[in-house]
Amino acid sequence: MVTQAGRLLRILPFASLFLAMGACTQPGDDRAEAPDTGLRFSVSEGQSENHFIRQDGISGHLNLRTHPTPRLIVAFPAGNSGAALFFGKAADDPVWGPVTDIQTIQHQDAAGRTLYGMQADITIEAEELLLKEADVGSVRFLRKAVNYSKLPPRGMPELTVDGRSLLFYRERPDGASSYLMEVTILEGRLDTDDGLHFVADDDGRLKIRVAAASGDPLEEPVSADRLLTDDASDNALLENSLAFLSYENKMLAGSWRFLTYFGRDTLLSIRLLMPILTAEAAEIGLGSVFERINDQGEVAHEEEIGELAVYRNIAEHDQASADPIYDYDMIDDNLMLAPVLVSYIETFGVDRAQKFLSGNTKTQEPLRAKLNENLKLVVRQASAFANEPVRSNLISIKDGLNDGNWRDSEEGLAGGRHPYDVNAVLMPAALRAAAEIIGNGLLDGHTDSLPGEEELLQMAAVWEANAARNFKVSVTVEQAGKKLVTYAHENGYPPVEIPQDSVSFHAVALDAMFEPIPVMHSDIGMDLLFLHRPEQHLTELVTNLNRPFPAGLATPVGALSANPAYADAKTQALVTRNHYHGTVIWSWQQAMMIAGLDAQLHRDDLSAALREELHNTRQMIWQGITASQDIINSELWSFAVRGDEFVIAPFGQSEGHLTESNAVQLWSTVFLALHLDAASP
Repeated sequence: MVTQAGRLLRILPFASLFLAMGACTQPGDDRAEAPDTGLRFSVSEGQSENHFIRQDGISGHLNLRTHPTPRLIVAFPAGNSGAALFFGKAADDPVWGPVTDIQTIQHQDAAGRTLYGMQADITIEAEELLLKEADVGSVRFLRKAVNYSKLPPRGMPELTVDGRSLLFYRERPDGASSYLMEVTILEGRLDTDDGLHFVADDDGRLKIRVAAASGDPLEEPVSADRLLTDDASDNALLENSLAFLSYENKMLAGSWRFLTYFGRDTLLSIRLLMPILTAEAAEIGLGSVFERINDQGEVAHEEEIGELAVYRNIAEHDQASADPIYDYDMIDDNLMLAPVLVSYIETFGVDRAQKFLSGNTKTQEPLRAKLNENLKLVVRQASAFANEPVRSNLISIKDGLNDGNWRDSEEGLAGGRHPYDVNAVLMPAALRAAAEIIGNGLLDGHTDSLPGEEELLQMAAVWEANAARNFKVSVTVEQAGKKLVTYAHENGYPPVEIPQDSVSFHAVALDAMFEPIPVMHSDIGMDLLFLHRPEQHLTELVTNLNRPFPAGLATPVGALSANPAYADAKTQALVTRNHYHGTVIWSWQQAMMIAGLDAQLHRDDLSAALREELHNTRQMIWQGITASQDIINSELWSFAVRGDEFVIAPFGQSEGHLTESNAVQLWSTVFLALHLDAASP
């Protein structure tokens, strides 16, 4: 973290500013009534403590981290905004103590604008803490500070120091909002002689009160009783997480890092939650996706709102506007809409779907017209390979980008350009779904430039029969033995179980020369969920899911996202326990595998032997889910090896981890739709 103590010590007249803003008031004192959802819960994850509150329409998340250096973040869905304190490494090991008196608050800023937020009293077991950085504003800027150890160059917030209190304040550039954070030392003292030091009393007590607030418009929450049916599994933490992330105009991807709309996360979450979602909840999520489809039929990946949108609009359009900016860089979510919509139709019926699709967006564009544009995009992208199924006609991520599917980190595809999931699974699934939508008459006059049902099915059959084979990797027994022994030794893994037969799997992606990158991966779970593969394909798939790592994907703490054991050293360096999409475990992918296996077990065209293998695979994956139950709400986790045992390591809390995991994640709530005994062979 770059030291900014000198800039932090720009002292302004405190009393006048504080009085102009007003003291904290209880929610509802001077604003219109809002629904009281009364949501409060906490999540502990390694050295990360998280406290969530939603009261009278105000939602907030307090995140406290000790390692590698102490940090405090408050995040709000309103404007995807928040506040942060970043401390220097302490001489002793500080510990965040009890957090009490968590409540929602309101402030009046100097311009008379109402700011909404939260405050809490926090005890810290530390003799002294040096405040190195502080910021208020967009969560996206706070993410940059965490990921790259520096704040973006937009200037520091105004700082007011008065005795035992610090006040950080920032105006949004368009003048429509402001952000603040007040830190008051309740026990201990503030030393400003050389930077800003929080110093404990002689008895070692250090206690602070943190109040943070945002003037961005509040998001209207969806009450918990409108989200789930009685068939949902009984898990209060996941129910609370889903409620905290659900709002009338969108579902948020995760907190604290992704407190806004993400198209892919929304679609996959709806698909996996569909069996236990209310129709209204499914339509809220689907509706948010339709709202953001562009004229080319692309599904928006992410939105930039609040302070970030204002800065972007100033830089790119010379206009201080908070109009949202949508990101269309991803290619996988474009292919997810139709299959997820078909799942919605199958769950709630054609009549309900007709009614839903007869609606309009907020800009009065018919949903059917939006759907038509998306399906036209699917067909345009599918046509070349459907006419000539060769590698050069497969779908690539967009030029100039290193990612384009859910593995959306720089190293996520290990240098690949043509992702397996997009080409081998999502494209044929999208074509089949398009045929079903048209066959059900759901486009109702909005079918211009689209093939008929039979032609779409023929295109899907070509993709399904030919795309996956281009990703095939085969490793002889001798090659596998050498690679696995070397890989395990170099990474300190337990003794390797060498496969008795050659190893075959599908690569995570093809490179720029259309050659498979030999990284085994968990995206084969999408085969289970979205397609009905032939027995040979399914047998290979479950074999690799069942093989213990590093030969396969199975570990005692969950199925791995990726396994580079069969690749060269250069590729292995891109896929490690420190990488966001490396040899780590993603919560939602475990759920997808279970849901996919359930779908396959309900087929009536599989042999008894394969059905038994599918069932055994389900049991094995569920054992990993059970072993990781305490962290299942998180985005992802890594592992450590102690002796011969695999131990969960919260992601982002060990040396070398390139980023961190969210404490609650939308698509990690999908376990609410799963039950241990739901499927049988």
